Amino acid sequence: MSGNSSPIIGILGNYSTISAANTTERFFVNKTYMEAVRLHGGIPLPLPCLDEQEYLRACVDMCDAILLPGGIDVDPRFYGENPHQKLGTVQTDMDESAFKLLEVVFERKMPVLGICRGEQVLNVALGGSLYQDIPANYEKESILHEQKAHTSLALHTIKIEKGTMLYDILGEDTIGVNTFHHQAVKALGKDLIASAVAPDGIIEAIESKDRTILGVQWHPELMIHKHAAMKKIFEYFIHTMAAGYKKSK
Repeated sequence: MSGNSSPIIGILGNYSTISAANTTERFFVNKTYMEAVRLHGGIPLPLPCLDEQEYLRACVDMCDAILLPGGIDVDPRFYGENPHQKLGTVQTDMDESAFKLLEVVFERKMPVLGICRGEQVLNVALGGSLYQDIPANYEKESILHEQKAHTSLALHTIKIEKGTMLYDILGEDTIGVNTFHHQAVKALGKDLIASAVAPDGIIEAIESKDRTILGVQWHPELMIHKHAAMKKIFEYFIHTMAAGYKKSK
């Protein structure tokens, strides 16, 4: 597939400091996300999470879809809550950059795939909220959502709602997924629906009613080499959602 015909998938970078004094800063994208995009026919384009609006619009101009990766916790101030004792590391500037980028993405109805933290960012960007810590905040008894097993292994099942985009992609109503999160979607954001739930009721996937937004709580990029169903997510995202947008530009 030539570069001219392949959809360009912008992958928003994560932020970290790499010195003990927190004076050396970096943006990075995990190799697994870039490989998943490349192996399924897209061109991965890492995007530093800067918050200047003109820069963000220029980034979106270059892309046919956006992938929001996993990462650290979302700052609860963005959904009107004070930090819980079990809240993990947050990076407010990174959150703000993601939300500003998504303003442009939503305005253009560009396709977006959110993975783990990325799903949570999408939900908060659309006015939803999160459980800051599932064991501490979830009203019911929860299953284990932070696996210690190998990253490619499916630890628990999810139930997929028929009639949803996710069901159309996978063609199954139950699949196994890996799990590496202590936060989860609580109140859904505007125009979002829950398309999959875990056995304990925790929301495991969200999507928009117009099918431009898909968010999954697990990490399909870590499962593509052993689970054919996970390949379908990237194939649909790149060849249907991103390619369709590219043709309409």
